[in-house]
Amino acid sequence: MELDRKMLDRLLRMNDEQLSQLIRQIAAEGGIDPASLGINPENVQSIRAALGGATEEDIARLNEIYADYRQNRRSR
Repeated sequence: MELDRKMLDRLLRMNDEQLSQLIRQIAAEGGIDPASLGINPENVQSIRAALGGATEEDIARLNEIYADYRQNRRSR
């Protein structure tokens, strides 16, 4: 998965429930217990604000982190 501005904009157009569900799904696929995230309307708004303020450098860094994570997960 490669995050770019277009994908980020699509995420921001999701309603809170859709975005919450996607976050839970990504967490579960990454081996994180979705219940441990404590997703609620308040922190969904914080996530939305953080995503909305992401710069191109932030997006590039997120892609690097995700690629490293996937590589480390495969090598286990």
